[in-house]
Amino acid sequence: MNHKTCWLLYDGQDLAVNRDYAALMQKTGQPYGLHIEAVTLQELTLGMNAAGQPTLLRSGETIRPDAVLSRMRYDWVSEHLERMGIPVFNNSKVCRICNDKRRTHLFLQGLPMAETVFQDGCFSMQDEPVAYPRILKPADGHGGEAVQLIESQTAWEEAYTGLQSSKPKPALHQAVVSQPGRDLRVYVLFGRILAGVLRTAKAGVISNFKLGGSVALHELTDAERLLAEAVIQRFEEAGAPLCMAGVDLLYSNSGPVVSEVEDVVGSRMLYQVSDIDLVDLYLQGIAQRI
Repeated sequence: MNHKTCWLLYDGQDLAVNRDYAALMQKTGQPYGLHIEAVTLQELTLGMNAAGQPTLLRSGETIRPDAVLSRMRYDWVSEHLERMGIPVFNNSKVCRICNDKRRTHLFLQGLPMAETVFQDGCFSMQDEPVAYPRILKPADGHGGEAVQLIESQTAWEEAYTGLQSSKPKPALHQAVVSQPGRDLRVYVLFGRILAGVLRTAKAGVISNFKLGGSVALHELTDAERLLAEAVIQRFEEAGAPLCMAGVDLLYSNSGPVVSEVEDVVGSRMLYQVSDIDLVDLYLQGIAQRI
């Protein structure tokens, strides 16, 4: 068997808390001829040579993998590797679109979504919400990070100021849809819907499984499937195929709406509620594509 070397690329802090997942990837990839190495950004040196070509060192050595399975959120790193001819899954376009929620909403223009206002730490607060409650979240957050339900003007000012406490931080705030604290994660594998998991917050509006939300396998309705497929198609047409990702939907009075698209999607809750082996299916697909 012709073995291929794949880097499972993390930021160092993220790898520290995902060692078990990395080990699962390494073990699962072996039967498919994939030699998977957990690599951190901190090991890499990226740059350009005198001829204007991108360069790559790992721990001071000139070395390159056959592919990169990205678990980090820096689109310029992915683009650098792609310009060296190294395939990256998900690619740099997916990374760029998904890891700024403002850009995700702009990209999905025309699809139903909650009414949203974009904020940046360098903007004034003249466009603060006029109707409560609102959901405030950092534009580059993930996993429910710093998501807050705001129910008054005083709470808004305190929350937004706190978000900017260390340095200007991009954010957005949204109208609360009819069923706050409940959303649907649609797992996407190589452009096809794999499964849906309904998430419900224990309290408040944060439904993420790692933060205590309850989860249940969910058979998609026609409306949910159509909306998820429209998101998938939009990415496909833009040269940003969703190889392994999560399309998150919320529920309004008029039906499902787009919440966000998760590039570095987790698999723990899918294993919790089903016998679907997401990692195995993903690595089978990677082996067929490199």
